[in-house]
Amino acid sequence: MLAEQSIARRPVDALRGVDARVLLLTALAILAFNLRTPMASLPPLLVAVRGALGLSGLEAGLLTALPVLCMGLCAPPAHRLAHWFGSETTTLWAIGLVAAGLLLRLGGGSLSLLFVGTLLAGVGIAACGVTLPAIIKQRFPNRPGAAAAAYSVPMMVGASVAPAIAVPLAHALGSWQASLGSWALPALLATVVWAPMARRGSRPHRSTLGAPGRLPWSSRGAWLLAGFLSVQSMLAYAYLAWLAPAYESRGWSAASSGALLGVLQLAQLVTALTLPALVDRMRDRRPVLVGSVACTVLGAIMLFASPGSMPWAATTVLGFGLGGGFSLALVLLADLSASPDAARRLAAMTFLVCYSSASVAPALTGALHDATGGYGSPFAVLACLACVELALATRFRPRLRGAVT
Repeated sequence: MLAEQSIARRPVDALRGVDARVLLLTALAILAFNLRTPMASLPPLLVAVRGALGLSGLEAGLLTALPVLCMGLCAPPAHRLAHWFGSETTTLWAIGLVAAGLLLRLGGGSLSLLFVGTLLAGVGIAACGVTLPAIIKQRFPNRPGAAAAAYSVPMMVGASVAPAIAVPLAHALGSWQASLGSWALPALLATVVWAPMARRGSRPHRSTLGAPGRLPWSSRGAWLLAGFLSVQSMLAYAYLAWLAPAYESRGWSAASSGALLGVLQLAQLVTALTLPALVDRMRDRRPVLVGSVACTVLGAIMLFASPGSMPWAATTVLGFGLGGGFSLALVLLADLSASPDAARRLAAMTFLVCYSSASVAPALTGALHDATGGYGSPFAVLACLACVELALATRFRPRLRGAVT
């Protein structure tokens, strides 16, 4: 009789398990949507912000770079918080910080409030960047690709939607402050949706906790991933900042160059959605990873060598490569980690290195443009960086799985 009851309960337990995973993926997607909107919503409004607040070029550059710097510098402290309080709970606090920072932007008429709000949002984004890979490693050990897609695709959607509607929102709501602050609404929604995940999440027992593990600075696999993501992020942020201005300098209208940037973002969504789930069926990730990064190389070379011939095609190919490279890097992060705690430590080290590097890429690209008076040399350097990324992609052998302990 007991055996029959046990058998009868198994389908129900399985269903509950499936339902729990679906709910977690949904909450993960809603949360991830908010991890790029604080950064992406600002650039289209930067002219209005500078005019209203009298920002210098240095101050404006710092305002746009601040979240990316936070994503790098705040990653190690986020790892320590997650060690003591658990990944799910730390994620709840983090998305709450993003919402609070965006609400402070409603008072953007005050320069200090604008900077503090941007800083808080950046800290929250940094913490989520560390905790979400650990949650994926723990909750989806056999399907990291599908979970990585649920994380990366909504994040890219947010990065695409926010700049596209930032100016229309400012017109509709009556001010650039309201446009920047309106992104607090989806962040608040994510906070509400994630709260049950934090309550159900595993909490470390203080009596059994030791000191937080050290970041894997001595691991070759960790440095390989950090190098790969550094080049990937430098390319992504450099093209995000300078692709549209490059074509405006060639006589394109602001609307046309903005549409070209939109194509870059949309193309990234395609590969971010499809490739992680594809590699779940493959033991060796390299064929798909190398193919994706080869698209980055091809697109970068086309934009450098023949910028006027097929810009739409070149930008689409480039977007395929950038989207695939980033989403597959999240899968590799899960692959290289032997445990959820190892995933947090690896994410902390990787994001510290890659986002610190990425934060200076747009400025260095701009400085090279100023020095040469054109975009040929900057885009040539970016094409060379893409070749470096391709060389690194070939090194992710299956034997590296679980290398970070």
